[in-house]
Amino acid sequence: MEILVRRKDNKKKAAERSRPRFLVWVAVVASLSSALALYVGWRPVGRLADRLRESMLTNSYFSVQEIKVGGGEKVGGSEIVAMAGMSQGMNIWKVDPATIERKIGKHPWVKRVLVRRELPRRVVIEVEEREVKGIVVMGKLYYVDAEGSVFKEVEEGEKTDFLLLTGLQQADLTSQSHATRQKIREALKLGELMAAGSLTLSEIHFSPQGGAVLYPMAYPVALHVGWGDWQGKVQRLERVLEMWKGKEARLASLDLSFRDRVVAKLRNSGRLKG
Repeated sequence: MEILVRRKDNKKKAAERSRPRFLVWVAVVASLSSALALYVGWRPVGRLADRLRESMLTNSYFSVQEIKVGGGEKVGGSEIVAMAGMSQGMNIWKVDPATIERKIGKHPWVKRVLVRRELPRRVVIEVEEREVKGIVVMGKLYYVDAEGSVFKEVEEGEKTDFLLLTGLQQADLTSQSHATRQKIREALKLGELMAAGSLTLSEIHFSPQGGAVLYPMAYPVALHVGWGDWQGKVQRLERVLEMWKGKEARLASLDLSFRDRVVAKLRNSGRLKG
């Protein structure tokens, strides 16, 4: 999505077109003069540099006439411009890209932002937004992205048909530590692996013992998978489910946390090993 905000000032257009293009070079000369004045301490050069800088900061030739916003879907272009604190007609040399990037970067949907000035009158803001990969359930619902970052609370009316992640502690949500993000990333990877095998999950629960319990959409069966070796465990699960095809309702749970076997618990409390 691109939004262009252009300054419309028909009375000044003709005058601005007639202004010499060398004003851009004036900016370069002013910068070089400032550097020279600082290096040699030559006062006349310093005074010239001051006058040139003042001209750059006040000359309408450098007034912003176009603000181009690209990449925003969750955050509108006008909202981004407002967050940036920019206004049409402001001097382009007073636009601080680093400051604007910090301001926009505080928005929960914004993953990365890049701001650049295009002399003499245009500012470009490129925004990369976060993509929801799951929802952390902890009293409230929170969106999580592919990097394992919990970035915002789910608001009323927003989509909730994502993989649910349960069992995290409040301290995990508060700290957003590398270990917590890594655990969430691994869970999301497992969810994608299961979906690729046509067994979409509705929930992954982090157990207090350190493992994970999976709840498929297709079967009312709790799948205890421990942690790690997802590929091997998914393959064993597929073999077991093939054996129980059409009789899945008899299964209460499957434990795949062992290397060499799968333990099935039946709804009449019986246990089978395979």
